Amino acid sequence: MSETPGWGRPDEDDRGQGTGEPPYPGWSTRQPPSPEWTAPGQAAGSSPGPDSRAVPDEASVPPAAGWGGSAPSAGAQWGWAPPPLVKPGVIPLRPLGVGEILDGAITTIRRNPAPMLGLSAVVAVITQLLGVGLGYVLFQDVADLDSLSPTASFVEVINAVAGILGASVIVVIVTWIATVLLTGILTVVVSRAVLGEKPTVGQAWGAARPRLPRLLLLTIVYSLIWLVPLLLAGLVGVVLAAAGLDSEGTAAIVVILVLVAIPVTVWLYVRYALSGPALMLESTSSAADGAARPIGVFGALRRSADLVRGSWWRLFGILLLILLIAGIISQVISVPFALPAFFLDQPPTDSQFLITLMVSALGGIVAATITAPFTAAATALLYVDRRIRREGLDIELARAAGVSIPGRTDIAPPAPGTP
Repeated sequence: MSETPGWGRPDEDDRGQGTGEPPYPGWSTRQPPSPEWTAPGQAAGSSPGPDSRAVPDEASVPPAAGWGGSAPSAGAQWGWAPPPLVKPGVIPLRPLGVGEILDGAITTIRRNPAPMLGLSAVVAVITQLLGVGLGYVLFQDVADLDSLSPTASFVEVINAVAGILGASVIVVIVTWIATVLLTGILTVVVSRAVLGEKPTVGQAWGAARPRLPRLLLLTIVYSLIWLVPLLLAGLVGVVLAAAGLDSEGTAAIVVILVLVAIPVTVWLYVRYALSGPALMLESTSSAADGAARPIGVFGALRRSADLVRGSWWRLFGILLLILLIAGIISQVISVPFALPAFFLDQPPTDSQFLITLMVSALGGIVAATITAPFTAAATALLYVDRRIRREGLDIELARAAGVSIPGRTDIAPPAPGTP
């Protein structure tokens, strides 16, 4: 099995239709021949004669074969013109700047509101309503916990806390699963938007569905990888406390270990941050039958590490910016919905607490509907940018979109064995 860096549509992976074309690992080395510069009025390829300094009659001057292939008009200014922008979809087919990545994410949401905002809203409603229901139940448990007497037994305290922790864990797990599935579907939408397509909700779901179980497993593995340093620091603290070390010494050691673990955690988080888009969009081709199959969990992790290599700091800055923007948007939207909590009676009644939960959940739905697709789209476009820079993915994107990039896709690929 060999991994192909080519751009494949997720819904076409299992058809076994290989293109048979070699991958393009970088910018093409075959460029069009550069035209020789000639003076205005001199034919291309001719050498100046002895009377070349004479000014010819204006009517007898043929079109110049130098820059642009035509003689400059009167009053024209000589200068360099940038290459034409090739943009079949939400991004131009070239290496992207930070602003283009963020703008492409917003444009994807604007052009595909049904799958991007609609699916995000559905997931947000489900998770927030679950949180409201369990939060109302937990309100009763918290009241029971406050009513415990100072002489309550250990078993009574555990029973009062168990319900709170159990309900919280349920909310976290359901929200996590829903977010992972949503991110996978939205990644497929972004991959189509790059080509100028507008997939429906059904098309996006059908393309993403075969890979979603692997995406869940990948998310578990990825989370464990970047959380391992912090988990080890906490485990050492538990072991030292169980061994009878004084609390001050244990706290000092744990603080030092956490300070060491934080940069390692961040490094691992960025190193494998592109594994999700890689799993949703890439395939492997079998050397035996040429059939295309989705890459595995560890194959996606290796692909992310390869794409991030040599550009860790840039990806760190962009990912941090994406998270900051999403966090600011979420806070700006959620804060007004949290204001009713300041006007509750102390202690609040059941009806007051339920109304407050519902208003807060409404703010969470609005915030998640906007931030979830933005984060997923920006991360997917960051993955596309890295593949354009490292593997010349813009060539394959142009072919898939049916457009031509001047100086790149209008040149036939070199024959096998040609240096």
